[in-house]
Amino acid sequence: MQNNGYYTNANRSKKRRSTKRLIIFAAVLVVTALTVALLVPILSAEPKEYAASKNVFLNNISVNGVSLGGMTYNDALDRLVYQAQQAQSTWKLDIVCNGFTYSTITYDTLGIGVNYQAIETALRDAWKYGHTGGYEEFKADAEYLANNPVETFIDLTGSSGNQLDYILNVIAENIYTAPQDAQLISFNEKNEENPFVIQNEISGRHIDTEAAKADILAMAAAGNGGRYEIAILPLAAAVTRESITVGTTLLAEAKNAIDKSSTPERNDNIRLAFSKINGLVLKDGQTFSFNNTVGNRNLANGFKSALGYVSGELVDVIGGGVCQVSTTLYSAALRAGLTIKERTPHSMPVSYIELGQDATVNYMRGHMIDLKFKNETGYPVYITACIEENAMGRLMSVVRIFGHALEDGVHYRVESTVTETLKIPDAPVVKVDKEGKYVRYTDQTYHYSKGKEGYVVKTYLQKLRGGTVVEQILISTDTYKAQPKVDYVGNERRP
Repeated sequence: MQNNGYYTNANRSKKRRSTKRLIIFAAVLVVTALTVALLVPILSAEPKEYAASKNVFLNNISVNGVSLGGMTYNDALDRLVYQAQQAQSTWKLDIVCNGFTYSTITYDTLGIGVNYQAIETALRDAWKYGHTGGYEEFKADAEYLANNPVETFIDLTGSSGNQLDYILNVIAENIYTAPQDAQLISFNEKNEENPFVIQNEISGRHIDTEAAKADILAMAAAGNGGRYEIAILPLAAAVTRESITVGTTLLAEAKNAIDKSSTPERNDNIRLAFSKINGLVLKDGQTFSFNNTVGNRNLANGFKSALGYVSGELVDVIGGGVCQVSTTLYSAALRAGLTIKERTPHSMPVSYIELGQDATVNYMRGHMIDLKFKNETGYPVYITACIEENAMGRLMSVVRIFGHALEDGVHYRVESTVTETLKIPDAPVVKVDKEGKYVRYTDQTYHYSKGKEGYVVKTYLQKLRGGTVVEQILISTDTYKAQPKVDYVGNERRP
């Protein structure tokens, strides 16, 4: 019995340990189950905004002016269909221009009905944002829309715009006013600082029918009625006062003083020659000829006898003084950038301009000397020429040439340099004073002239930009011969 009693106690002890282990195992299972139950929803959770957007449109999307953000597909469809049906029956739009209502249009005017297929297409396109792909695609679409709102208007293709076109064309015809170009009214023949009379341009007006049509159809698509004001737009003239002014800019001015000893006859010759040139318009490609313009310098043409250079001597000649006109004109033509075609210097220096910058002319048959230059500027040039009196009361021969403005900061300058001085010949020229003006008898000598040195002169045309010489061209090398001494002896023998 003792053995049986011992055995029973041992079994009981074992049973208690087994029960305890079962309780602990059960507790572990319970804890594990609770942990798994808690972890599963945590691991499988989606961002709230992503989960909330699965059945609705993202923000910043609109169709026909209706914001779809937060709406379900069916709600959006119902809203757009209702809007279209309401617009079909109630929409109207006043088309106004310049304060006048030209027409009130409806959907019937435009031939528009409810376009259910277009509504479906627009919604399907809008639904793609945020509903194609997973969370990353959703996030990318949401960020894009935040900075780039998508606005869609249903295409009204299939509607008839003929009546709208007609209405807009009628308005366009009523509003249109053609612009008037600025005009050069006159080029005065007076030698003024600004000898041009310019009529200002007048702007026209018009409407942009295509832009207006697009706006009206967009309003119709969105169901926005009421009033549409067509903007009147200015219509610029092709030719403006500014463009004409650019073409009548003073290109060059040449002024040469007239000698104080110049006779009234000589001054009249200068004025007469200038009058033939003053107001001249030289077209692009046209060549100017002094002799053809001024004509023969004879009494029949109004020229008078005055001192002029002939074979290196100052003598009375019909048209004396005209060379001062050709010289002043040559100086201006060089500085205006015109192309010199023909020019001849005097045989001796003249008092009214630097060496190398004079131009002589002659109309004598068999001894024609001309001044020619060509306009190759691409634009017409305008020439004024006359005698002016300066502030000191000195008479000046003045030529101004106007034309298309040169490049900014560009002007021309003429520079002459004496490269050689020619000595006076040792032997004098002896002339017989037949008139007894200086001496009477053959044994008498009058030293009329001490002679003059001659010169070799190089003349350059310089192109300056902003005061800096950027180009220099040699335009002439002139030789002014040395003048020998001149002595007069008498014509009679002493008794």
